[in-house]
Amino acid sequence: MGRSLIKSSLLILMIIAVFPLSGAAADTIFWYLPHPDDETLGMADSIYQSVLAGSSNHFIYFTKGSNSLARYNLRGPDGNIYHLSREEFGAARVAETLAALAALSVNQDQVVFLDYPDGGIPQTAAEAIMRYFALRYPGSIHRTVHILDSHPDHKTLAKALAKVAQEDGIEISTEFYHVYIHRSQIPKEGVGRKAVLYPEVRELAIAEFGKWDPENNRYGIGMASTADLFNAVRTSPYEYVDSDISHLLPAGTNFTSHLVLSNLAASYVLGIGDKISINSSLDFRTSALELGLGYRFNSNLPLTAITIEGGYHCGHQVPYGTVRAEIMDYFIISLKHILNNSTKIGFGISIQLF
Repeated sequence: MGRSLIKSSLLILMIIAVFPLSGAAADTIFWYLPHPDDETLGMADSIYQSVLAGSSNHFIYFTKGSNSLARYNLRGPDGNIYHLSREEFGAARVAETLAALAALSVNQDQVVFLDYPDGGIPQTAAEAIMRYFALRYPGSIHRTVHILDSHPDHKTLAKALAKVAQEDGIEISTEFYHVYIHRSQIPKEGVGRKAVLYPEVRELAIAEFGKWDPENNRYGIGMASTADLFNAVRTSPYEYVDSDISHLLPAGTNFTSHLVLSNLAASYVLGIGDKISINSSLDFRTSALELGLGYRFNSNLPLTAITIEGGYHCGHQVPYGTVRAEIMDYFIISLKHILNNSTKIGFGISIQLF
């Protein structure tokens, strides 16, 4: 688990290094996609319109869609079944989507693929990425899929963006595109919509998901897995999108739970909302219990939040104070001072329990 999180964290840093971000924030658009093909099923015409408008577009795919059941039924024109490994299947889905994006006039250097598990995108990681770009580019446009889509990864990204958009200091525009609306029972009359202006270009993108050319890593995966959606989309005069889904978010206070392990202590942290945390720790040096209360806020450092914590050290029977930097909601660096005793630097990791 730790190795996977480290790999994912490095991929997050890769986004910052790869994207040559430029232009005014109002002309900068971030597209957050859970899987390959979601862009064509839900927002192909909007993508092409943004390209024609000269916007600075940046696409972040959180998975390669490698868990699709279509992997077990790739039947070629000759009737034979092709067997691909999970990695080969993911690479083939990436190839399809890059070809579809090229049909929409999107350059490959505007696209990055992360490697989170298909069906298991961690919401905290998604929030960290979205928050970084939202803070760096105030006034920018951020687009993703919809919370009413049936897939859990779609719900995760929608909730993450909606949550970040509500945070203090965040000034962005958001849009949430329905990808599965043609398969759902949602009444289309009550959903926001955008007229499709370039159906012929959208059709070029759709066609890429039906191409069969194994020598070039093309297996018609999109059409094999969601032909009903592609066929519905190709005749739809609209794309369905909402700018605000805050009324669809779970009501009440959000609680989170983390296990923090460092060279100084093992801690259980209960988060209450986005800011407040209650911490109980076992100090390794004294084998004593610590009880603390923390306040968390976002910093100007990329993908980093700062927590200031104060509490009571039961072993020394004195107060203590800690300043803790949380990088990508995973890596921890802390400076801890125990009154009339010592100051220590800690390094560790944070693992979300729920």
